[in-house]
Amino acid sequence: MTRPVTDVKALGAAIRLQRVGRRWTQAEVAARAQVSRRFVSELEAGERTGAELGRVLAVLRALELAITLVDRPPESFAAALGGVLG
Repeated sequence: MTRPVTDVKALGAAIRLQRVGRRWTQAEVAARAQVSRRFVSELEAGERTGAELGRVLAVLRALELAITLVDRPPESFAAALGGVLG
């Protein structure tokens, strides 16, 4: 699976999708990653905005996922202006 993840909600959705695809419970992922089930639940919900990176990486490793950093194309002037003006 390759998808751009630019915020915690998208990261949580990608983690949940992988977990459900494997038919694992949050408790199973938590045990494999040595974190709490609550941490996995909050991470999937996008509620762990200040989560320790090491714990997030442990969950990703448990699900056999990895983070790849890629250059993001610069935003066009029109898109930036639209974001400012609404």
